[in-house]
Amino acid sequence: MPPPSNITFDDSLWPLLVVRFAGTPTDEQFGEYLARRQSYLDRKQKHALIYDTVRFQVLTNEQRQRQIDWLKARADTMKELSLGSALVITSPVARMTLSIVLHFSQAATPTHAARSLPEAARWAASRLHAAGLVKEAQRVRTHFGLNPQHSTA
Repeated sequence: MPPPSNITFDDSLWPLLVVRFAGTPTDEQFGEYLARRQSYLDRKQKHALIYDTVRFQVLTNEQRQRQIDWLKARADTMKELSLGSALVITSPVARMTLSIVLHFSQAATPTHAARSLPEAARWAASRLHAAGLVKEAQRVRTHFGLNPQHSTA
């Protein structure tokens, strides 16, 4: 019996969005993920993302293609609003899936493959800081127990 699957969103540190994948999502769960992700783009606010895939299994071929198509259709919006995505990846299969999706979607925003959540948070905070979201970046660093980086701004 496969492990339970789900996709959760945590926007408590907005403009940082943390998306956690567990197992292999059903097609319905994946469709809900795409709709929910769209709702964050609809806010028209710059933001950074962390995708936590530590408990992720794999996307189906159809889901992988849907993700590629979704990203391609929103490339301009993503370029405008997404400051980048850090992906916590510990599985070689998940790393390969990411490589395929990024290659075929021609990702419009920076990505970073991290080996831990703190590493991903540090990268995401640096993206927020570089975009002028200094207080928000500090909130992320504090939440994840990272060494604060002081700004001269």
